[in-house]
Amino acid sequence: MQNLSLSAAAKPQRIFARHFLSLAVAVTLISTPAYANSTALETITVTGQHHPLLIETTLDPTQSSAPDMRNQLAQLPGISINGNGAVSGIIQYRGMFSDRVNVQIDGSVITAAGPNGMDSPLSHVIGSIGQEVTLYRGIAPVSVGAETIGGAVAISHIAPELTDSEQRTFSGGLSVSRFSFNKTHYSVSANAINHNTYISVIADKQTADNYRAGSSAGNGIVIPSSFYDRHGVKIRGGYVAKNYSIDGFVTARTTNESGTPTLAMDIIYIDALLAGLDYTQRLNNQWQLKTQVRANNNEHIMDNFTLRSNTNNAAYRENYVDSEGRSISIKASHIDAQWRSEYGVDWHTKEHYSNITNPNMAMFYLNNFNDVQRETASVYAQWEQEKSSDLQWLFGTRYSRISADAGTVDSNMAMMNPNVANLRDAFNTAQRSKLFDLLDVVGRISLPSNESSVWTLSAGVKEQAPIYQQIYTWFPLGISAGMADGRNYLGNLDLSKETAFKVDVSAEFTGLRWRLAPSVYWSQIDNYIMGMPSDNMSANMIAQMNNIAPPLIWANEDAQIAGFDVTYQYAFSDNWSLGITGQYVKGKQTGTIKQDLYRLAPFSGDVTLSWQQEHDSNSYGFILHTELAAAQNNVAELQNETSTSGYGVVNFNGYYQFDSGLKIQLVATNIFDKTYAPHLAGVNRVTAAQLAVGDKVLSAGRTVGLNINYQFAID
Repeated sequence: MQNLSLSAAAKPQRIFARHFLSLAVAVTLISTPAYANSTALETITVTGQHHPLLIETTLDPTQSSAPDMRNQLAQLPGISINGNGAVSGIIQYRGMFSDRVNVQIDGSVITAAGPNGMDSPLSHVIGSIGQEVTLYRGIAPVSVGAETIGGAVAISHIAPELTDSEQRTFSGGLSVSRFSFNKTHYSVSANAINHNTYISVIADKQTADNYRAGSSAGNGIVIPSSFYDRHGVKIRGGYVAKNYSIDGFVTARTTNESGTPTLAMDIIYIDALLAGLDYTQRLNNQWQLKTQVRANNNEHIMDNFTLRSNTNNAAYRENYVDSEGRSISIKASHIDAQWRSEYGVDWHTKEHYSNITNPNMAMFYLNNFNDVQRETASVYAQWEQEKSSDLQWLFGTRYSRISADAGTVDSNMAMMNPNVANLRDAFNTAQRSKLFDLLDVVGRISLPSNESSVWTLSAGVKEQAPIYQQIYTWFPLGISAGMADGRNYLGNLDLSKETAFKVDVSAEFTGLRWRLAPSVYWSQIDNYIMGMPSDNMSANMIAQMNNIAPPLIWANEDAQIAGFDVTYQYAFSDNWSLGITGQYVKGKQTGTIKQDLYRLAPFSGDVTLSWQQEHDSNSYGFILHTELAAAQNNVAELQNETSTSGYGVVNFNGYYQFDSGLKIQLVATNIFDKTYAPHLAGVNRVTAAQLAVGDKVLSAGRTVGLNINYQFAID
């Protein structure tokens, strides 16, 4: 098979011995466990010289009952998932989440329509077998993109590999999963490939009813708005010549009625379209030029009455939102025996519109976002040199200019309520056009102390501009970019950019059958944007008239985040393997109010025991996974955050792989039917349910399912 890479510069070389980080993740996540012999520690590859702390792994969505791979992603070091809904998971990395973590899907930064992240980047992944995840562990290099103050994660479908023949080869697969709670997942793929062209089609459909919580603490109650219904399709094609390649794709994802119990509304529908085109030109043996173009359109309706109980007709709310995103990036890469360098320019624009109505009151409307635009122009340079076997270093810098603007807004409430009129008029007459200049600088030194260990010191400055919700929310609403704390927020036109000073110390120690990779980090964030008590009299009066808590206003404060994460792997034999990951993060607001940062992951870890056996070209085995979390008592009182208890949950995956391409898997999560609430699951906002409003959203009880997967190839 011929790889699509054009040269050594097109794809960083793999280094197995020194930069492998997580066998435990590998055997849990890839479709065929990677520990059949003692050298299998090299199966999960981590790009070495170009990004020493870059983790690349392949996920198999069929190994979990979750529709968006959140369970597998949460086993990567430092990653947790904020669960606002079954299809609305938000990646948290080392204490930061939402737009602070740069999550790219097929090379695109998603322009979400929902102002609370209902259509988060994870929702745009088509759930077929073979998703490649790239985690930039620690401080993300500047080459990854602009505004990576909280880190970076990239998810894409595995690239097709060309054959050596002009004759076209056909391949594909079918995956069917059926789980408890009427949960059904289908996925199908088809590919046509020869020596220089390829085309592939991927489609999926995922549905589920409301699930029941565990019964270890009593009768398992039904969790409201935990259902979902969505489908998607992706078409991809490309051509590879001697000195250039073209790759293009179109992805369409439709989410029908799906619940988000931690938010004030549920999803009625989301129509998302993502398209991309890549052109790569090899200039000579050392230089390569790559151009990427992306387009993303999203249309979304949500409401608070169709899928949940609402007895107050006057309080019915339907929110129509849409968004558009366009981007282009051009980068030149150079590689020789001593140096690796990369130079690039990026441009990205986002547009947002949102209008709230009441179907029972034709006159009611609240135009909360109108003609919002946010544009990013960025340029960067990055150099890396391996001077000798004793020292490697990387240095990069990026300058970005962020411009934002918004049109005038209005609401029928302004005609009868002077407080609403005051807020509207103040916004419409204010200077809404904003400019932010950002500078990122990252340096890293890796120093092997001997053949079996290496130390890496990273330091950098990362900057982030306010997002549109933080600037342009003129009327106090529950819009928080997915924080889901139940508070109403007011935008602030005077916000400053965030500046983070970051330090990361990592190490890797290896033996014949084991590997240990700890990492310790610290960040000081100046002008950290968070909700503070509102001093806006009009907004506070509106809250008082509605008998609700005063809103919070986005404001610049200071904060510190520190913690560690670690991975450990041990291969007992050719068949048995153990993997352990752990993480701890502590975040404090250090400005005018001293409190813990909101919704941080507790001290947690994963223990994975794996076994595999081969027989007559077939293979079979199991994976026993234990998820552990300590109590989280470090909570943000201003956001009404409450503590959660610790827990331990055991999951099981057993499989039999036939050499014919047929694979059968038994998947069981929460085997002991434990009643528990992950801290990041948030609190319930759905009334008239078995789970009280304000209570932590409980996870599903025992879930058992079967996956049948068949892969084929026709020459």
